[in-house]
Amino acid sequence: MPGALDGVRVLEFTQIIAGPLGGMLLSDLGAEVIKIEPVEGDPWRLHNEFMPKESRGFMGLNRGKMSLPVNLKTPEGISIIHTLMTETDVVIINARPDVPTGLRIDYPTLSELNPQLIYCDNTAFGKIGSQALKPGYDLIVQAVSGLLAANNNIVDGLPKQTDSTAIA
Repeated sequence: MPGALDGVRVLEFTQIIAGPLGGMLLSDLGAEVIKIEPVEGDPWRLHNEFMPKESRGFMGLNRGKMSLPVNLKTPEGISIIHTLMTETDVVIINARPDVPTGLRIDYPTLSELNPQLIYCDNTAFGKIGSQALKPGYDLIVQAVSGLLAANNNIVDGLPKQTDSTAIA
């Protein structure tokens, strides 16, 4: 049975959790999602692997997607992406604001190839301001915001991730 987004093609330039979750939801709604991965694969594939290059976390966040390994730092890789743009409806990316421009997958470049493109980017600290170009991750944002201290995960003055196996 077709979903609400049947016929919509999404190119996903995301890694780890936040971006892949968005792509997964679009896939669940019927979109064709093509996850563009580094040639070596999304780093989340290696987090608690149960077999080479596969983890439960990666599989859960990337279900229903096709994976296309591309080296975006080569002219051939960028040519592949730019060719795909003519038949792409949506791009989602999670990276520092300077990364898409450097790789030529930024909105101004891609929208020239496809003026109807919907472009969604997710950054840790926004596009402007003193923190904009800093990388981010959930644990970092928790620490910067004070949430890490508020949830009582400080041991000997240092933040500690919760051991999920200890939660009953």
